[in-house]
Amino acid sequence: MVVYLKPVATAAALFFILSVALTVPWAIYQYRKHGYFSVWKSILLASFLFYGMSAYFLVILPLPAVRDNCQVLGPLSSYMQTNPFQFIHDIKRESAVVWSDWRSYRQLIQVPAFYQLFFNVLLLFPLGVYARYVWQRKRDVWKVALLGFFTSLFFEVTQLTGLYGLYKCPYRLFDVDDLLANTTGALFGFFIAPLFLMLVPSKQQLIQRDEKMERQKEATRGAELLALLIDLVIAQFVSTVLSNLTGWSERLLFLIILGALQVVYPLVKDGRTLGSTVVRIRYVSIDPVVWKALLKRWLAIALPYVFGMLATFLNEQVPFVEGFDLLFILAIVGISLLVFAWVAMHIIWRLIRQNKPFYFDHYSGIVAVNIRKEGEVT
Repeated sequence: MVVYLKPVATAAALFFILSVALTVPWAIYQYRKHGYFSVWKSILLASFLFYGMSAYFLVILPLPAVRDNCQVLGPLSSYMQTNPFQFIHDIKRESAVVWSDWRSYRQLIQVPAFYQLFFNVLLLFPLGVYARYVWQRKRDVWKVALLGFFTSLFFEVTQLTGLYGLYKCPYRLFDVDDLLANTTGALFGFFIAPLFLMLVPSKQQLIQRDEKMERQKEATRGAELLALLIDLVIAQFVSTVLSNLTGWSERLLFLIILGALQVVYPLVKDGRTLGSTVVRIRYVSIDPVVWKALLKRWLAIALPYVFGMLATFLNEQVPFVEGFDLLFILAIVGISLLVFAWVAMHIIWRLIRQNKPFYFDHYSGIVAVNIRKEGEVT
């Protein structure tokens, strides 16, 4: 069993790295295309990515210790098993199973040839389930058969070529029975997939949700938060670079650059910031004096950061003060922590409920709206 767990653990570690690296690009893609972040799409895609990596690592791992892995040089055919249903003879050879006596089948779980067959069937079983989600008609079964066969063939060729020449000789056997078992597993998964797919929204439901959100005028809280995070990252990056070049205060530069991104840039770019342009939203002011509304929004966004700056400065003075001065400093630091906690909980709650604006939008009278692909406001 350990031989199967190690590849899955490897896939899990790599999946974590990829998921962290792809979270923001994937979120940007969803907001640009549909105007919202689909949790179910993300779950389905993430599960398929993890399954694909697990299946691949199960096929190629463990790798040989050295590239020159040849034990005995021989023709390529010596690394191939081309007799269909050879597994039946292997099971009979490795066990005392009598095919006419079903009670002897209990021995199968101890036979290497049997559980190798079982895991080969199981390997592409999930692929059949995912394929049924995409191709929902039973008459598309031939597509699944081809998909399962060529996926299995890819695995077998990968092994036969020693990872396409990375190793001098094949380090696993090309087995025609693996092609049959893998393809059978994909077909089996396709036919019983409805038992699993009843737990997730259908493809049509997700498409209808996409169309509904694309027609929605007001941007989602997630899209607006992602746009703001992009602006914050840009402001932090630029302020760090400028601080290193000029020696000026990085914190002060951050506030100035963030103000330019949140106030000046939208005034000349029809309500867009750099971040909102990425996710295809723009900001509309209820107040006819747009610059005033944008200024109020920037101040509301910057307020927690200002409190943080003040708390950091005062915390540095703690070793040098005592008495009421120390109590005053500790009180300010405590208030700053409460402000940060409130902002964090407020943002999380707004993301969950989606029915009210963020505090900085409510205070400033700013509304974030979606932008059509052709550049018109929805």
